[in-house]
Amino acid sequence: MIVLAPIPSLMTGESSGETLEPKRDGSNFGEWFSGLLSRYPAAYAQADRYLREVMPDIEDFQNEKIGKDAKNMIVRFEANSAELSVDFKDLSDGEKCFFLCAVVLAANKYYSPFCFWDEPDNYLSLSEVGHFITTLRRSFRNSGQILVTSHNEEAIRKFSDENTFILDRKSHLEPTLVRLKSDVHIDGDLPSSLIRGDIEL
Repeated sequence: MIVLAPIPSLMTGESSGETLEPKRDGSNFGEWFSGLLSRYPAAYAQADRYLREVMPDIEDFQNEKIGKDAKNMIVRFEANSAELSVDFKDLSDGEKCFFLCAVVLAANKYYSPFCFWDEPDNYLSLSEVGHFITTLRRSFRNSGQILVTSHNEEAIRKFSDENTFILDRKSHLEPTLVRLKSDVHIDGDLPSSLIRGDIEL
């Protein structure tokens, strides 16, 4: 099982070991990526394919040794005969989330975990949210399972009525009510109804 609520500032790309179990905040991203590549070397191609879709100028990414057992990820970009090498920790929060998504996609292909990702649309530009969510959904269509939470209207629109649940609670002292979207009468689309406060559970 993969449970993610990433905090990109904690994702450094450094590793001193390998694992197939990421920490919820993503702080052991380098060790998770190293573990995945060590166990399933072909996962590199899967991750690379996705990263080239979202960052066309990426050349490659490497785990360079920085000590006896320690490695650090370097990302190289190339465009118009110019090159740039960036330490993974210096990527933007959104770019780190692209890398996280690439590893989630590769993990799903090679060991099909159940994945819960709390607000995967965080840290992304508005123009990237739709593609990001659609890619996650498609990846888990035939294997594994993904459950995401979101308050982002673009992300919400990428799911059908049959697989969207609405959660609501009146206060911290009352239980959370859970309803399948297809069972709730909504005038218009879900995000607009949520914004107007028109939904009664």
